[in-house]
Amino acid sequence: MRGLRNDYPAPITVGKVVHPSVAHAYWALSVAQPEVRAETVTADTSSAASRLAAGTPRREGWEHARTAVMTSLLRAEAEYDQHPEPAEILLATNDATMLYDDVDSSFWGDNAGRGRNWTGRLLELVRSELHARQFRDPGAVTGSGA
Repeated sequence: MRGLRNDYPAPITVGKVVHPSVAHAYWALSVAQPEVRAETVTADTSSAASRLAAGTPRREGWEHARTAVMTSLLRAEAEYDQHPEPAEILLATNDATMLYDDVDSSFWGDNAGRGRNWTGRLLELVRSELHARQFRDPGAVTGSGA
């Protein structure tokens, strides 16, 4: 399910800045230095964005805000009007437990049951919100109209 990966190339707009992926946006938003933030946004890959961010101080309070920031980024990616493929993939998982494989992070990934799997849990939350939106307005997510 590549379309649900944080490095999936689906541009995310945060404020007036367009980020190439959720991962780019996450890492750019995490850094304290504006010049490094700009470099992170334009990094060739999400791995390069991560490496840039790793070498610089985080914004004050980042550890308390990071999960909420990731939630908002995943919501933006799943907006059907902007990115129908990730939204459709996410909805197609029905009510399956989402295990996010991220070998670099025991916070975001499941890591064979040893991680906290926050990305998986947040994807389940966003999926539930998409289902609720469909329930309220059947054409809202699928674009098919009521």
